[in-house]
Amino acid sequence: MRRSGCLKPAKWGCGCLALVLLGLVAAVFVFLNRVPKTYPPAANPLPPPSPGHSPGGGLDGFDSPYLGHTGSWDGKGGAMGGWPKTKDLDKELDMGLRWTFMPVYWRALEPELPVDLAKETPPAWRALDAFIIAAHQRKLNVLMQAPVIGGNAGGPPAWAGRREKGKSAPVNMDAAAAFTGKLAARYAPGGTLATREGWQQRYGVRAWELDNEPNGYLTYWKDQGADYAEFVTKVAAAIRQVDPQAVIVGPAANIGSESLAWIESTLDAPAMRGSPEFRQRGQPYSIGPALDVVSFHIYEGLDTAFAGKDRTIEVAFSEVRDVFERWQNRAAGFTYPRKEEYWHTEGNFDFLGVLSRERRAAWRVQFLTRAFAAGVRKAMVMDASRAEQTAVCAYIRVLPNPFPMQRANDRVKVLSGSPVVFCHLDNTNADAGRVWVLWATAGTGDAEVELPTLRKQVRAVLIDGTENVMAVTNEHLRIHLLGESKMAPPVLLVDRLSLNESGLSEVAPLE
Repeated sequence: MRRSGCLKPAKWGCGCLALVLLGLVAAVFVFLNRVPKTYPPAANPLPPPSPGHSPGGGLDGFDSPYLGHTGSWDGKGGAMGGWPKTKDLDKELDMGLRWTFMPVYWRALEPELPVDLAKETPPAWRALDAFIIAAHQRKLNVLMQAPVIGGNAGGPPAWAGRREKGKSAPVNMDAAAAFTGKLAARYAPGGTLATREGWQQRYGVRAWELDNEPNGYLTYWKDQGADYAEFVTKVAAAIRQVDPQAVIVGPAANIGSESLAWIESTLDAPAMRGSPEFRQRGQPYSIGPALDVVSFHIYEGLDTAFAGKDRTIEVAFSEVRDVFERWQNRAAGFTYPRKEEYWHTEGNFDFLGVLSRERRAAWRVQFLTRAFAAGVRKAMVMDASRAEQTAVCAYIRVLPNPFPMQRANDRVKVLSGSPVVFCHLDNTNADAGRVWVLWATAGTGDAEVELPTLRKQVRAVLIDGTENVMAVTNEHLRIHLLGESKMAPPVLLVDRLSLNESGLSEVAPLE
């Protein structure tokens, strides 16, 4: 009896603990399942890239605006645990992407001392070779995030020292530049690997992103903005010495009030806001002149949930762009031309997959469309689920080059509801083909729109990859858009000459 009596409080305690844990899980799910309520357009969208604009020296697929970022990494060419990345690369290939991604940890490739590749090729370098070869086999360009010093990389190798305990800036910044020069000499077009494999100048790593969220992720450059500017300046110079056409990307920051202040410290060279050792050396630096591309991160769902206000790619893009434009002529000796290339290089709706797969697929198409309309030149497709992969594949098939993408609510007649309308023109001719991207505003029910057409038939492409040919009446098409409480499914309407205008015996209605 006494034993049974002792167990009863324990049972009640375990039951209460289970209920508390269940409640916490439910609360986290509800919290992270929030979506932005509004998606205002960028106040001053960047114009689309000019015809013939081709950063990267014309490498095949380099101009594709769709970046790939799939799976995990060990920082030396493989996935976590040392598994190969081939399955992740195959997913990117199947989506129609022309880009993949690989971070390279300095500590992982030069753990003991600087490596002399003329004498030996250590296992970590051979693994990175294998990744680049696998990417080449799939015609995927590599956005190489290198060198990564902070974040998951855990800081610089011990032999390079640290200017401050627990932070990223190495004592020997020239060693970081020398390491990156070895990477470029090996992996750039015409480099050691390309020559060995017979690729010559036709393939290699030409886009280099310098560190990962240096403003505040695990090991980071806190209060070391000026040190990071020195890092970017010296590393960029080492890469360009090998490959003058290299594209230097940074600062790879998740955008918020703290990170924006930190970015300002990397641009404000005279203030020298860095480590005590940096200030003692007395040499100012700025990331502005060294960067070809401004990269940033945004997780719309996650950032909205934690900020308590709507955080969208248009907002993040406008904020980071404002900082760079305010500083382009502000620091004497460190001025730079207006930045035109902004890349979104990390971000999903969230990283836990809380939103349902159908909603995430809808979000993916909405996100890409809004990003390109704002003027973002490349956007990341990160860890897409099967449904999202299908949606992305359909989107890229229709819009391999989505520029220009413009808000177009004023070009249609709204019959009911609250639609969101975008339009892409294939070129500037009066009879150009075009693609409409439409969806109903979340939480407002269904919508119906009448829009002008150029062809006798229009192809409707849905996010599940299915297509329907729709008949046109009097050069106008009426389309019904399904509503949804959080993320309504978009429809792509393809109005191009390539569609067979001879007509089908039956035209499938869009349900």
